[in-house]
Amino acid sequence: MTKESAGKIGIKIATISVSIGIVLAYLIPSIVFYNGTSKSFTWIFDIGFWFNVLLGIAFFYGMGYFFGKKAGVEILIKKRNYILTGIKYGVLTLVTATFLTSLIGFFQEGIDNIGGFSNPFYDYIFKPMYWILMYGIIPAVVVGILFGLTIKLIGNKKAYTQQRL
Repeated sequence: MTKESAGKIGIKIATISVSIGIVLAYLIPSIVFYNGTSKSFTWIFDIGFWFNVLLGIAFFYGMGYFFGKKAGVEILIKKRNYILTGIKYGVLTLVTATFLTSLIGFFQEGIDNIGGFSNPFYDYIFKPMYWILMYGIIPAVVVGILFGLTIKLIGNKKAYTQQRL
């Protein structure tokens, strides 16, 4: 197995893992704030920050690509522990994508309020990071474990297939 093929496996599995994470990110608020109506599940249509959500999704996929490649190499080439590596890169993807997305809101609205009554660093960076990590850390760990395990299984399968040829 080469670094390139290990990286490709990591990227492929990371893309699937990020997609699962995005679905969970939609469902968690829907369940937490369930009020007995379908309105709880259509909250996404009532928000006024679509640009931030779309950029957030793009950042998650970008970080998944970046960290997925690294995870594939670490698990399949360097033979690192697939569970710990999966968790590490799952949480890193969540943290970095959330931070980058928080910066968008900060630069859109918060930067004008520096030195004013409110604290834009707290409002636009700390609070989103806190809430996303509060509800997202456990799903990120679980998806990270599955991410690492899947890379290991697919990598072993490919290595076994290559040996037999």
